[in-house]
Amino acid sequence: MQAFANQQAILRRCKVPCKQAKLIYVDQYKCGGWVMMPAGHCVSSVEGVILHADQGFLDLLQRRADQVIGVSYRQITDARDLDRSADMLAVLKDGAAPVRLQKRYLRPDGSSVAANLLVTRFANPDRLISTLFWQENGRPLPPARLWEAALRMRQIHATRAMLFGADLSTDPIGSLLIGIYLAEAEGRNIGLADAAAHANIPTSVTERWIKVLQQRGVLEHQDTAMDIRLTHLGLNKVEAMLATIYVLPDAAAIDINNHD
Repeated sequence: MQAFANQQAILRRCKVPCKQAKLIYVDQYKCGGWVMMPAGHCVSSVEGVILHADQGFLDLLQRRADQVIGVSYRQITDARDLDRSADMLAVLKDGAAPVRLQKRYLRPDGSSVAANLLVTRFANPDRLISTLFWQENGRPLPPARLWEAALRMRQIHATRAMLFGADLSTDPIGSLLIGIYLAEAEGRNIGLADAAAHANIPTSVTERWIKVLQQRGVLEHQDTAMDIRLTHLGLNKVEAMLATIYVLPDAAAIDINNHD
């Protein structure tokens, strides 16, 4: 909930109604009783000039506020992603669903860091609200289209539970895999309690399923660690599953076989 409060504070400073901020929060971060914590927020003009940023966004860029506020997105975006960023700005519409984008940001030392973004446009005043997720170390972020596919699958499951009831919508393995994948995609650690809450099953049951997935070579998890991760094999299999949203089933089946 602190992340939601931070987001509202940012929007109040830029005169964006907090009622709209609540809609952003519910749409992007809440699924049933499980809430994702965003890594950072910024507010910018429709031209991409940054008007306000929270500490998370400053941490992402490794810059001070006075080095960010008033700066165009072009000055902090990796040159390889400038065209994609401009294309994203061109399609944003007031009140429409958030646009998802993966891009690389420049840091003062010349290095780049990849981040996944959710960007929403609001009018009166005309502002762009961005929420960003990233990873500092470890595996690179997955392709944006696969991250989007995982978000869609989670939303489908939440809608099914709402329409038919949780007792007719149980899919513990699928929910666990999607929850763990999204955590990696968004640069978050996920522990046993978080995984159980995401799958809406008891912690003891979650622990048993995780051990099964470990035995199958899909997950990595140490009993004392708060970090459950997909193995390379598990990551390939989950991404092959997510790719079926974009490719023909036969192609996905071939992809899965190649990952065995």
